Amino acid sequence: MNREITEKIRKLRQSKGISQTEMADRLNITRSAYHNLELGDGYSWAKYLNELMTVFDTTPGEFFSDIGQRVITQHNHKGAQGYIVEHMHQESRDMYEKLISAKDEQIALLKDILGEKK
Repeated sequence: MNREITEKIRKLRQSKGISQTEMADRLNITRSAYHNLELGDGYSWAKYLNELMTVFDTTPGEFFSDIGQRVITQHNHKGAQGYIVEHMHQESRDMYEKLISAKDEQIALLKDILGEKK
């Protein structure tokens, strides 16, 4: 599923006409680090979830709404084509919601810490 997420990030970036370099600048990381994010090396996208949602003008709920779905093409004996959409299990959706919540809490804590140092 990680690959599906990073592929969606790549497609959204391209649909907005944003280069990898510009995206890296927006996330305050190197272009190489951003390139690796899109390749799906680890789960680095999770660290930048809030920033990604801002750039793509979406919410985590909207972003993950179609993650975990798989379209299966079927043909009957007469050659007619049909589609089945498999949905991600609710447990997987719950896991992503918990991950998002945990990241939001971490970001708030870090903002508080940084604010105290000013």
